[in-house]
Amino acid sequence: MRIAVVGKGWSGKTTVSALLAAYFSQIGKKPLLVDADLNVHIPALFMEKKFPEEKYLSSPKNVEAIKTYLRGENDRITSLVTFRKTTPPTEKSQFFVLKDYHNPMYQFAEDVGKLFLMVVWSYRGDEIWASCYHNNLAILENLLSHMQDQEAVVIVDMVAGVDAFASSLHAQFDMLLLVVEPTKKGLEVWQQYADLAKSAGIFDQLFVVGNKCLDAADEEFLQSMLPQEKLLGMLGMSSYLRTVEKTWNLLSFSGLETQYQSLFSRIAELLQSLEEPWDVRLEKLYALHRKYVAQSFIKERFGDLTGQIDEQFSFKKL
Repeated sequence: MRIAVVGKGWSGKTTVSALLAAYFSQIGKKPLLVDADLNVHIPALFMEKKFPEEKYLSSPKNVEAIKTYLRGENDRITSLVTFRKTTPPTEKSQFFVLKDYHNPMYQFAEDVGKLFLMVVWSYRGDEIWASCYHNNLAILENLLSHMQDQEAVVIVDMVAGVDAFASSLHAQFDMLLLVVEPTKKGLEVWQQYADLAKSAGIFDQLFVVGNKCLDAADEEFLQSMLPQEKLLGMLGMSSYLRTVEKTWNLLSFSGLETQYQSLFSRIAELLQSLEEPWDVRLEKLYALHRKYVAQSFIKERFGDLTGQIDEQFSFKKL
């Protein structure tokens, strides 16, 4: 199962992502939680030390190692430079099998006991004025497209705004959970996401959590402005979460006020019901790959990459 937590900056994506991971940990799952935001905040909620820089997914050394492993014997990828962000897997590829804790891709994760953490990374000093964060996210796209998440849970704290639609990321999840504040700006982001999700054919996978609701008026505002079938619940101003933010205490789901805990079991149940067959997701990836490699700058630099698609491949064969 895969879920991306999205929303505008400072809406509470990190908080919701972390609480959801903590919930799955509490019920006996060991989720993979990925911090894909420009501002890396997830590790501080679960680790007393800093996340090891040598494990950042988008460091050039790790990008090369990850692509080399995932490529395997896939001769449709003629060189690592042609392993693009939308390149799909084939039967000769290697995969990140989440239920196999000995899988080589776990070397880029930090095991913090009840969950695994991965961090994409932000900008490096030498990237100032010379790089786009979308380039960093490409390796996450590769991992997701070559991932077997059967009997496992993946939670991604996404970059702010609607950036997931600039890549294949919007199509790589069973659910997109949009965190919305009770403000006009929050509703504008909801409308943007809803419109884009409809255009991308994933509106059925988009749901909303209200956050930072100060009182009943805030809750009523969201209830009146959002489709009821999309609004899963709301979080208020938690004194427990404020304490965690102001101290070095690590996050614990049991510390969250009981009136908010049921929201996360509701999200988890819905996520399970939305789990998409891998080959259905693969067809979406094929369509995005064709669209991406048809761009003139890709064709001029790398040639025709449509041959990277193996129509005979199926996850069912693995």
